[in-house]
Amino acid sequence: MLVAALGWLAFAGCNVLPEAQPDPTRFYVLSTPDATPRAMPAGKAPAIHLRPVELASYIKSKPMIVRRGDNEIEFREYARWGEPLELGIGRVLREELLARGAAGAVLAPGLRAFNVAYDYELTVRVLACEGVADGSVLFRAVWELSTTGTTPHIVTHGDYQPADLKWNPKDEATLAARLSDAVAGLATDIAAGLAKARG
Repeated sequence: MLVAALGWLAFAGCNVLPEAQPDPTRFYVLSTPDATPRAMPAGKAPAIHLRPVELASYIKSKPMIVRRGDNEIEFREYARWGEPLELGIGRVLREELLARGAAGAVLAPGLRAFNVAYDYELTVRVLACEGVADGSVLFRAVWELSTTGTTPHIVTHGDYQPADLKWNPKDEATLAARLSDAVAGLATDIAAGLAKARG
């Protein structure tokens, strides 16, 4: 009798399946505070060709990055970008430049425009785009604005590194928000350089 009872318990135990656990992964995107472009009258603002945003190779990963030292980074596997980061940065730059009236048109890869003569070409290279374990934010981007045509030349350039951004290391949504602020600040830096170049 005892053997039969033990056998039944063993059989019952083999048929108990673990409960399915919810996927803890969260996805984030960059945002812009002013996503509605303000149209400028024709001829008042330049048309810009935004080349594909270049990222340092380690930033191209899907997980968000937290830096723990000069040579140590952590990939947060459960906090991921919902779109390729270079596309998100390009999208926010375009929206911000248009919203500020710094450009009458900003055409990026994948956006077609017929009969548009570009006044400038914008190149952006992002060298850092991450949180730091101490709650600071590390963002750095170098950019160049050049003329178009057969003999292009650089008219202005910059190296943008905001120093006052903070995030909550236990809340990746705050990191996405602060990196959004960093890209918006980059757009402000580019707009100022463009205005100075145009005199």
